[in-house]
Amino acid sequence: MGAKRRRGNVLVISMLSAMVLVTALVLGGSRAWKAYDDAHVISVMCTVTGAEGDIGSSASGKGIGSSFDQVAIMTKECGPLVLRRGVTADNKDAIASRLEAGGSTRFQIGEASFRHREALVRVREKVGRLRFLGGTVTGACSC
Repeated sequence: MGAKRRRGNVLVISMLSAMVLVTALVLGGSRAWKAYDDAHVISVMCTVTGAEGDIGSSASGKGIGSSFDQVAIMTKECGPLVLRRGVTADNKDAIASRLEAGGSTRFQIGEASFRHREALVRVREKVGRLRFLGGTVTGACSC
């Protein structure tokens, strides 16, 4: 009887530990990813094929969300990029036209976001920092 009880206790403790680990990864994983990106910025050269001022939005599981101005950037080598930081309703179209006219453009972006951009597009995660080196605008990458 004692061995069965110990096995049951081990099972319950294991399940609770797994739940705590998953919760910690969900809540802390995004922050850790962003901190890593801030500390490991790389410079990439991308051929811009198009850019347009846009309005993005976010929503929580409860349906609460917000909207924000952004510039959607299409590139040949780097895939889709989204510039958000420093973008306003007043400057988003000017930034887009400047990027579109630029052809080959150098961006600075968090290494983790850039290296895992295909997976991030699949889960629509918005992490990372994107900086257009032709100006002083910084932003988030959804790449």
